[in-house]
Parts: sequence; structure tokens; C-alpha cells
Amino acid sequence: MSGSAQCPHLDFQFNVKVARIEDDTIKQADITGKCMNCDQPLVFRCDLPMGVSWTHPTLSVDAQELRLPVLVLGDEVDEKKKRPSFSVREIR
Repeated sequence: MSGSAQCPHLDFQFNVKVARIEDDTIKQADITGKCMNCDQPLVFRCDLPMGVSWTHPTLSVDAQELRLPVLVLGDEVDEKKKRPSFSVREIR
């Protein structure tokens, strides 16, 4: 089935990829989703900044990927460690 207008969007598939920096305890879970019937991607509707951060949740520019920093229970984070990040600011 193709065409979003004809699909009731009742079944979904989510994918979680985990990104990590070598020799670091903090990870990032990148979550995407789509309708299993028509393959239309899901868009995350939340008021989060666009970009990548290892300290707070972010969205991809197209809002189709939710990025969440995660840590294994019991691991500690070295807050002084420099980690790559970026943000995108929308100009209207």
C-alpha cells in the first residue's frame, strides 16, 4: 500500500541505533519509526533542539530521528570530557 491518505497507520516499526564514543561510558540512542503498511516515516513532534548532544535529547533536522543520551545503570560520566556536538538554529 502506498499513499499516506489511504493508510490508517495502525502498525509501526521502530529502530534504535546506539552510537558511542570510544572509551566513554555515555551512549546515544537514535530512534526512528515508520508505518509498517505504507512505509511512511514517523515525525517526532516535540519541542527539542535540532542537532546532537551528549547531555540532552535532540532531534534531527527533519524531526524523523530522536536522539537520546543514555548511560548503563551504575556507570559514571566524566563531565570534564569533551564530546563532539552541534546544534541547528531555525531562522524565520
